[in-house]
Amino acid sequence: QVGDAVIAGARPLYVLAVVVGLAVLREGSETVLFLYGIAAGGGLGAGSLIVGGALGLAGGVAVGAALYLGLLRIPTRRLFTVTSWMGLLLAAGMAAQAAGYLVQADLLPPLGDAVWDTSAVLTEDSILGKALHTLVGYVSRPDGIQLLFYLATLSAIWLLTRAVGRPAKPQSVASLSRGAATPLLVIFCLGALGAGSAAHAQLKVRYPTVDYREVEVEPFSDITFDKPKSGLSNNQRYTIEYGVGPLPNWFVELGHEIAAPNGENITYDATEMESYLQLTPTGKYFGDLAMFAEYEQPLHRGDPKSFTFGLLAQTEFGEVAGFGALHTLNLLFTRTVGNNRTDATQLFTAWQSRLFINPQIQPGFEYYGQVNEIINPGKLADQQHRIGPVVVGVGTFAPYGNLKYEVGYLFGLTQATARGTVRWRLEYEIPF
Repeated sequence: QVGDAVIAGARPLYVLAVVVGLAVLREGSETVLFLYGIAAGGGLGAGSLIVGGALGLAGGVAVGAALYLGLLRIPTRRLFTVTSWMGLLLAAGMAAQAAGYLVQADLLPPLGDAVWDTSAVLTEDSILGKALHTLVGYVSRPDGIQLLFYLATLSAIWLLTRAVGRPAKPQSVASLSRGAATPLLVIFCLGALGAGSAAHAQLKVRYPTVDYREVEVEPFSDITFDKPKSGLSNNQRYTIEYGVGPLPNWFVELGHEIAAPNGENITYDATEMESYLQLTPTGKYFGDLAMFAEYEQPLHRGDPKSFTFGLLAQTEFGEVAGFGALHTLNLLFTRTVGNNRTDATQLFTAWQSRLFINPQIQPGFEYYGQVNEIINPGKLADQQHRIGPVVVGVGTFAPYGNLKYEVGYLFGLTQATARGTVRWRLEYEIPF
């Protein structure tokens, strides 16, 4: 585009020179950084660096010739799609490697040592392992912080490219100023916003601690109350999940959801699979962290499937009347896939704070928020936000397991939210 603008006379010639100079500067700086890293790491002499550089130069010339002679026949759109994903994975891999170096320097906690070990299948010392390590950041025994950096980099760059690449819409001056301020407000208040589809966002706080060697059955539900003809009243949803903790840091659940919107007949709605990966040992650091992922398969063929992923965090701090307080945050992103999918990235946030009065009764409050598009969240009145009291407790029936319960009432804070919502949750756990 810059070249076409210079040819058309819309831009001066020096603009093209600046673009070329910046491109050369970027590639040159990357070369210097890579060479410095190799030299600082030791193990290679000047001769090896020179030979490797010569081979790399020859390979680059060969690849360039191949692109010029044959690969340019590939449609430009597909070519740039592939190269964009390669660059995205390369950046995420570099971020994960940087996190590993910071862990070695004791500047970051590992958030779980060697979350998995694939060295028996593919080692980083093999040719394929080295290639994947360089191109996509493959690590056979990654720490939890490396996974977190990898996923965060992927998500951040992908969301930014979606935001920048979105076609501009005609707006008035007033709406343009609001549109420019809204993304900044969303980022600044990320912990106070949320998302999910209006039909599928579950009013449930998920905890990052894994119950190892336990089987659980967990029914939960929420029912809304509003004006009779508002369309927000008597929306009922019932879910039952079956879970097991086969590993110390991994828990998996299978769930079934039935729903009755606006008081209609109850119908089977969807089947879901959830996975919890605990990143930090319970109680070792200031907070406990876990990664959460969910795949939902709807019953109706016309409805899109959805994939949800995000971070679960929990910490204990502060006192009220001498009782300790436990705080839990869920920050989850949702994308639809398959038929009738949308390009919207949804965000769902849940917060819970409760007091340790005794194991059977722990009062507190909860907040739930949802926005259907984090890039263009729209007006606050169109979002759904709820807050209200909750009581949590657990009863022990050794050796027959534990029974946990949660009961809460949520007040709607916006016009798009039902005035009131009752939610309850039971969880029966059996160790094995």
